[in-house]
Amino acid sequence: MPKPNARHAPDIRGNLLLRSLPQSDAWLLIPHLSRLHVDREDRVSRTPCGAVQLIFPETAVFCVRQALLGDRQPALGLVGHEGMLGWSLLMGVEESSTRATVEMQGGTVLSIAAGPLLEACAKSLTLRANLLRYADNFLEQMASMLGSNTIDPLERRVARWLLMLHDRSQGDTLSLTHDEVARALHTRRASVTECFHVLEGEKILRCERARLTICDRERLTVVAGCSYGAAEARYAAEIAPWPRGVQLPPPSPGQLRISQATLVP
Repeated sequence: MPKPNARHAPDIRGNLLLRSLPQSDAWLLIPHLSRLHVDREDRVSRTPCGAVQLIFPETAVFCVRQALLGDRQPALGLVGHEGMLGWSLLMGVEESSTRATVEMQGGTVLSIAAGPLLEACAKSLTLRANLLRYADNFLEQMASMLGSNTIDPLERRVARWLLMLHDRSQGDTLSLTHDEVARALHTRRASVTECFHVLEGEKILRCERARLTICDRERLTVVAGCSYGAAEARYAAEIAPWPRGVQLPPPSPGQLRISQATLVP
């Protein structure tokens, strides 16, 4: 298929979902994509960035939240360079009850307006299907998170959240505060700080002011246990290789668990 305006077309390699599309489908979108920069705490709600559009993050990471609970807006999941925001457009819905906030240091996204997007999907059923496959994967991520928040101890939830942020970040250092993690998990800041201190004492993390470095991802995955990995493994099976790879740890009563300020087998 010819590549219109290839010289001026944006590079899509920063988004794994776009990269996973068949070339013919990708080129239905590429001429209409624009690159934008978003800053920390910028919001995407109902009409992303002030216009109806689909957003493919590159270096930016978004936290998707329930928007109907006033100041209480628990996190439902994360979207980074593996996915997209605004998929309700593909279902004929322009408004959403969720909003997305840029996490950490901000970054870049690729966006496409609703008109060209829907025209492209009308030309290719496989394009719509491949994009909606990601939406279904996000629903699985959300289900895993809601289930974990209901039954898992806080240390497992904290480990899961850090792994999710790490998956969508460049390098091992995350720009975030204890307050931000506490808000995402709808828990007390002091409890998050206690978890961080224990993980730092076990040399799994290194904590600095508004910065956190993951030193031992493998052990952090063990702490997260079965709360992390199902949606990520399904993404790898159905869409594209997961950014950092994923291996489901077998459920075991001997998993690492934070208890009384120590990690014990």
